[in-house]
Order: sequence, then structure tokens, then C-alpha cells
Amino acid sequence: MRRLLWPAIAVAAILSAGATTLVVLDARGDTAEEEPEADFPTAVVELGDITAVETWKGTLDHGTPATIGTAASGTVTRLPAVGDDLAVGDTEIYVDEQPVVLLEGVIPMYRDLGPGDKGRDVEQLERGLADLGYDGFTVDREFTWYTAEAVRRWQRDLKVEKTGTVGADAVVFVAEGGRVDRLHVAVGDTVAAGDAVLDLSGPEVFASLEVEVSDLDLVETGTEVLVLPADGTTVAGTVARREVVEADAEAEGEEAEPVARIEVALAEPVPEEQIGSPVSVEVVVERREDVLLVPVSALLALSEGGFGLQLAGQDAIVVVETGLFADGKVEITGEGLTEGTEVGTAGR
Repeated sequence: MRRLLWPAIAVAAILSAGATTLVVLDARGDTAEEEPEADFPTAVVELGDITAVETWKGTLDHGTPATIGTAASGTVTRLPAVGDDLAVGDTEIYVDEQPVVLLEGVIPMYRDLGPGDKGRDVEQLERGLADLGYDGFTVDREFTWYTAEAVRRWQRDLKVEKTGTVGADAVVFVAEGGRVDRLHVAVGDTVAAGDAVLDLSGPEVFASLEVEVSDLDLVETGTEVLVLPADGTTVAGTVARREVVEADAEAEGEEAEPVARIEVALAEPVPEEQIGSPVSVEVVVERREDVLLVPVSALLALSEGGFGLQLAGQDAIVVVETGLFADGKVEITGEGLTEGTEVGTAGR
């Protein structure tokens, strides 16, 4: 939901027949001509900065989870629980009592690897083994006899057959470890190669929100924002990811428009118990510095269009150009107006 930037104006000035008549709208919308008064509420023209902010509602979470599948086929015999933390190197997924190991990488394990194989996937596997503490080989794009010896030591520790080769069903490469958000299968289920097993989210906490696609230009990747959790604190954040997704047709209706899903990375950690709680996300959309400002209630709507200000203690109306509206104030320019000029406000 957005913050309203243009409060209603309650007082209008109508210029006709060369004279100025003030028209005051009461609570019923009736009008009554007012005689000029010697004393009326006033405000002083200020010189300052004004900032317009858009505010959206969001939720603290661990971001969009990654779905982890497996190339193994068989019966699921072991699984982690929802909420468990999985680290690179863990063996929490078993199919036919054979472990499926999580290793860090971005290239899917699409083939068996053994001596003589070459490629970026070989280098990724070797780097994963080295990160786990296995050495004696060069991390490059060639699977050598030395790589096979390191694989055998790894397989010995896993308590599986020491073949010196790595099957496509033995490893799943993930960007990072994380938290199990959802299980797609249960122990005892039969899976085939490519089936989804679980959803894994990273350890980082995000403020996740949805905005209209037309507002995407306000939340470019890298945009700095403020996140306001429910406990009243303020946390700086940066737009980390954004994507356009289809709206939930059942929730929004058959003709629901696509929405933009935004993930904001937080500059400071938040307590784990706040995960799932609502937040407000504020984005500065426009800012003016060193400009003349008055309360919005000082504006008079003129019959010929535009706005004016009544100078305090005078009948004179100064026509003004309005700029940015925010927080009950408005940027103005007008002939003769300077910092400190006293003007009338609503209620005069």
C-alpha cells in the first residue's frame, strides 16, 4: 500500500469580477462567504528539503527458495526435516540408502565423471572436493588418476563403494547451503531422475514484497531502501533481486495482471523469531533540496486554475507554482515569496 502524497485541500479561493472571494468548505460541503478577519491561523514559508516516499508492505523471509532435485531413481530412505540447516558436504538425502551429497556449484551434475573426462563440470567437482579437505590433485578441467584417488578417499568416508568415479546420481550442486523450507517427497516415496526433493533457502534474510510492474523503475537492482520491522526499528536495505511473475489467478481473479516480486537484502541481521513477520519498505522516489515550503493547508485553489497563498494580514493573493508534495508540505515558488514570509492556512 502506498503512502498518500497529496492531502486534500480544504480551502478554495474564487477570483471573479476583478475581486477575490474566499470560499470555505464546511464538513457538509456547504459554502459561506467569509468576511476578512484581522487574526487567522498562519504559517511561515520555510526553506528546506522535501522528500517523496513510496511505501509497500512486505514480509521478512529467507528469499525465494531453490528447488533441489536428484538424478537418483529409487526409494527415498532418509530426508532432513523442514527447518533443518543443510551445509555443503552434507548427506541428508538418501535414495536406496545411497547418499546424495550437496556440493557448491552452478553447473548441474548431468553426467558420470571419471578418469579422462574433461570440462567445467570436472573443475567444479574438483573444487568441491578440495573445499571439503580432499587434496593430492590439481583443480583444473581434467579428471586424472590423482582426482580418482581423492574421490576414493571421499567415498571411503561416505561409507560407499570406492570406485574412484562419481555418478550423476551421487551429487547435487547448489549455490550455497541453507534452510529446508519444504519437502516434496517423504521417506518411502519412489523418485525418478529429475524429481524435486526439497526446497532450500539461503541463510540470508530478505524483506520480500510485490509491487505493480509499472513501479519497477522505482526499485532497480541496487536501489537503497529503508525496512521498518514491526518492532519499530529501522534497517537499511538494498534491492537484491526482482522478477516479474504471474499473479495468483485464484486469489486475484482470472484477469489478474502480472506483478513484480522484489527481494531486499538487509544491511543488518534481524532475530530469527522475526522471520515471517510483516514489514514496511520505504523507497525515496523524489527529493528537492533548498526549496520554499508551506503546509498544504495554506494553498488556495483558484477559480481560473492553479493555487495561491494569502499573505498574512492582507487581502492579497500571491499565485504560486507547486512542486513536490510530501508529509503535509508542498514545494512552492511565487513572486515576492521568500523564507520567513507569513501566509494564512486553513481555518482562516
